[in-house]
Amino acid sequence: MGKIGLVLGSGSARGLAHIGVLKVLQRENIPIDLIVGSSMGALIGAIYAKGIPLEEIEQPFQRLTRRWTITSFFPAPHISGFVGGSMLERFLHTFLENTDFCDLKISFTAVATDIETGEEILLREGSVKKAIRASMSLPVVFVPVHYNGRLVVDGGLVNPLPVSIAKEMGAGVIIASYVMPHPKENAETIKLKKKNWKIPLDIFKRDCRTRLPNMKKMFFQGLSVMENKIFEANLRKANPSVLIEPKLGNFKSVDFHRADEIIKSGEKAAESVIPALKQILDG
Repeated sequence: MGKIGLVLGSGSARGLAHIGVLKVLQRENIPIDLIVGSSMGALIGAIYAKGIPLEEIEQPFQRLTRRWTITSFFPAPHISGFVGGSMLERFLHTFLENTDFCDLKISFTAVATDIETGEEILLREGSVKKAIRASMSLPVVFVPVHYNGRLVVDGGLVNPLPVSIAKEMGAGVIIASYVMPHPKENAETIKLKKKNWKIPLDIFKRDCRTRLPNMKKMFFQGLSVMENKIFEANLRKANPSVLIEPKLGNFKSVDFHRADEIIKSGEKAAESVIPALKQILDG
């Protein structure tokens, strides 16, 4: 059977569902030999790999408020990203203070992207905090990170659910948790809406009363389309043994203040695959 690998995908606040997945796997005594994470999945995976109890992992997230989200996205004094990431780094410090990859109790790899070459980068040595900060650096939103001489950004750009990396690390059974929204889930939020005023670009069109979606909605929908296409292509090359997809259609990428609900969605989805997973492990 080989090693049991856990793959945690990207997804911002929706990635809190990974905590629920871990709670169920732990409750069912499913051993985890290695973890691979991308973006938010890298954060949750690294904290768990350090050996921090799950109740201690979820508590700080449960205390997050709308205000925290707003202050975390404070504009950065750079032109390479809207957010400097200082609040994020302070949050990472809570869990990963002075933690090196060699200190982790479970083998762990974070996935990131070289923004200059488009190359996938595997982060598995040195400062875990810096690696996670790099893996979570969504372009335009967060300022990129200099990592070993490379300019590094979010791993979800190249591998939002890095099942292939878990296989390369020797996993015979792979449990994957995918939390990115499918484009159709967000369709209602970006539909053109009729209004009684004209948009500037179409001021000369008498019959134009359409309001376009705002920039934030367009950005996250574009990200959803891109990552889902990569996800689908990657699945054709490397399938997980079990795929967990929590129902998160009602949650936005910045809904950190809804941690309890998101975590419970992860639990429910994980519980639904336990019979199939145990059958694989018993076989």
